[in-house]
Amino acid sequence: MKILETRDAFFSDYETLQFLSKLERQHHWDEDSITNDRRDRKKIKTHKPYNNPQLQSITRDTITYLTTDKGVPQDDDESSNKKKSPISSMNDQRFSELVTQLNKFDLFKAEKLQIVNQLPTTMVHLYAVVEECDTRFTQEQIEQILSITTQYQ
Repeated sequence: MKILETRDAFFSDYETLQFLSKLERQHHWDEDSITNDRRDRKKIKTHKPYNNPQLQSITRDTITYLTTDKGVPQDDDESSNKKKSPISSMNDQRFSELVTQLNKFDLFKAEKLQIVNQLPTTMVHLYAVVEECDTRFTQEQIEQILSITTQYQ
């Protein structure tokens, strides 16, 4: 296999979620489209949904994974009660604001991507995501990064 183009950009969880949600709506795999399609079937002849069970299953499972909170469960959380991920409530404007605020810091692309995907709220979590965090950033900068990510929780 020959590589034609090298990877020149990263894809965040938010962007992946937006793409897959659009794909799901476009092919009428989501529940809203199915119920609306049944109601509108009498009025207007709609096209049949794209039938690819494997792709539909992968898309649904990935959307479920991305919208479920993967944070450490707290004592008051029930294991059966799944919390929504912060990225599921984001929109394009908030996502752009987050990335713009993180651009103020001297972070590598992969580190920014991990911060955007995980939204660390503790120093321990941030130190795990950012390489040599204590030597590259001052305590004030670390607290600023944590306050930025906490705003988007």
